[in-house]
Amino acid sequence: MVEIKRVIPGSPAEKAGLEAGLTIKSINGRKIRDYIDYLGEVSTSPWLELKVCQQDPENCRKIYINREAGSGLGIEPDGIVYDGLKRCCNNCIFCFLDQQPEKVRKSLTIKDDDYRFSFLQGSFITLTNLTSEDRQRIVQERLSPLYISVHTTNPDLRAEIMGNPEAASIMKDLKFLAGSGISFHLQLVLIPGYNEKEELERTLNDLAGLEEAVLSLGIVPVGLTSHRENLPELESFTPRQAGQVLKRIENWQKENQETWLAGSIYPADEFFLITGSKIPDEEYYDDYPQLENGIGLTRLLRNNYWKARKQYPERLSARKSLALVTGKLGNQALKPLTTDLNGIPGLKVEDIQVENRFLGEQVTVTGLLAGEDIIQTLQQKEISADLVILPDIIFNDAGLTLDGYDRAEIIEALPGKEIKFCEGPGELLEVVFDEKAGGGNIRQAECGKINAL
Repeated sequence: MVEIKRVIPGSPAEKAGLEAGLTIKSINGRKIRDYIDYLGEVSTSPWLELKVCQQDPENCRKIYINREAGSGLGIEPDGIVYDGLKRCCNNCIFCFLDQQPEKVRKSLTIKDDDYRFSFLQGSFITLTNLTSEDRQRIVQERLSPLYISVHTTNPDLRAEIMGNPEAASIMKDLKFLAGSGISFHLQLVLIPGYNEKEELERTLNDLAGLEEAVLSLGIVPVGLTSHRENLPELESFTPRQAGQVLKRIENWQKENQETWLAGSIYPADEFFLITGSKIPDEEYYDDYPQLENGIGLTRLLRNNYWKARKQYPERLSARKSLALVTGKLGNQALKPLTTDLNGIPGLKVEDIQVENRFLGEQVTVTGLLAGEDIIQTLQQKEISADLVILPDIIFNDAGLTLDGYDRAEIIEALPGKEIKFCEGPGELLEVVFDEKAGGGNIRQAECGKINAL
């Protein structure tokens, strides 16, 4: 059943008497499994018959709603899956959720592998838990594109690294989807000693045969925390190994220029940053098809900064000092920005690089910093800056860090320090110049995707 989270004022739903907390058992006689069903029903007819329930699912009443053409129903459902989450049935040797400390946010311990999240939100799935009914629905309802984690097309190797014999059929599954008109964005998580080198080339050769069904292929390094008790011993990529991955991908693309896949491969930003390589130009990333995977984020953030920077003066009206908090990788990604800021007369920007003790020093992206690590670092470090800028990317949609801190708790733990949370280069510049581009008062709160890496 669909629980109503919010009703939009003035909407057909409000006029019909719907309110938050009620549940919708069916629409036009159809049980609603997920947000896909919901959209399908409310968009097909101006007349809707809703079976609405209170706390007791047996205590329901029917509500009839007549909407104007093109208008929505006016409710915000709670979540997008209403018949139970499709759980992951794999036992991957590199699973990030198996590497979490005890104090991690509860939502980060839930292993989902749901094709509905893939279609609606771009979550990567493995295809190993699809039923025949799921496959039929994907094709019939044209749930495309999907986001799929491949890792390798070697059947035995994929079954091994994913701990599931069902994983061996990946090429059969991809060919079925492609032949049914379903396109997909793909992901390879590379693990040293497993699916790189010749295995990577094999995978690229196999995927090239799927032609235009492959919208993009993101290649990312394995993420390892310090919490791997009773898990296989794996290694992170060294700068030298990362450089070899980039070279192997580049060589494959040159040798297979005629294939569709050659122009659709995007290595993760980490490969470029840890090797000290030049971040590719914007044209390299096309329309940033794997941005939610963090791929191309460094280039996009840098470009957005330079575009916004042109709208501000060359100097400050008064002297100011800032402390910019990042992780190790974020510090590298933002280096050109902080260098430019430190060149502004009257401005001093101090880099505060936080080591990830919560997950382990091998985790270097800013978006995975824990609240306790940020607090301890700022408590122990002598900071003379007027203002401390924290990355808003450390919070989830509910406003919590990995270890459950919210913004107010972080501020409370750091008395005597003025703190702002930033999202994006534009907001960072607002803080620097105390105004929005073209004048006006600065927005007073959250300025963090500048530090997603």
